[in-house]
Amino acid sequence: MSKKHKNKSVKPIQDTLLDIIIPVMNRFDLLEKCIQSISSAANEIKYNLILVDNASEKDKADQFYASLDKAIVIRNKENMGFPRACNQGASRKYSPLILFLNSDVILETNAIFNLVKTMDNPTIGVAGMKLLFPDEEQIYDAKINSNIRPAQKVQHVGMFCDLHGDFFHAYIGWSADNPKVLAIKNAYVVTGAALITRRNIWNKAGGFYEGYGIGTYEDIDFCLTVRDMGYNIVIEQTAVGTHYVGATAEQHKISYPLQYNRLIFLQRWANRLNYTSHIAW
Repeated sequence: MSKKHKNKSVKPIQDTLLDIIIPVMNRFDLLEKCIQSISSAANEIKYNLILVDNASEKDKADQFYASLDKAIVIRNKENMGFPRACNQGASRKYSPLILFLNSDVILETNAIFNLVKTMDNPTIGVAGMKLLFPDEEQIYDAKINSNIRPAQKVQHVGMFCDLHGDFFHAYIGWSADNPKVLAIKNAYVVTGAALITRRNIWNKAGGFYEGYGIGTYEDIDFCLTVRDMGYNIVIEQTAVGTHYVGATAEQHKISYPLQYNRLIFLQRWANRLNYTSHIAW
């Protein structure tokens, strides 16, 4: 069950181009930074901000949402999972474009503006951002004698599929301005952490597949569905954000059913995957 947060002063803007949908579960520290970054990222783009709260701690949520004056808030009584929360937000149906954004992504100036411009091309069905690791995040892995989240290096410039049907982030950990990184324009799929699509495509695709439960693989599944509809999937290199990967899951010890969802995904897509062997991972 869900209920709309009681904030009668907030009404959707009817002439908007974009709905920005952010699933939320605690981590209001990052959510605040995310929201603060949206205005300069959007520039002149008119948008609605829709927050879908998956049962955050009540007192903290009450305090945070009471301070907002430009957001539509949907509050769930339990954690409905990422796919369901996104579908809930998208069901509000205000604007022709939809941007799904993680609460742990902090946007750079004009990131949304440039992403929206990309959608002027009618052959594009989904576009993703270039996402970087944050400055302060350095996680050392002794097994490989290296940082696995090197500061301000690439976290995401598209995902591709290997011969085993596993998906990998291209050039993860590389410099953002490396020529090979900059050369990526088309991706096989992009992450749901920052994904824009058209509402008519979203409706035809049926949204994110909720069979993935709490989440993982729903973004890949959606991108492949859109690709099957005849549209391209791209990365907009001038749309940049910083991604605090797994911030909510790590703080609240949330375990995602990766292997279970992988089996669900392969049952749905194994015979239709295109494999890539020449992109670094």
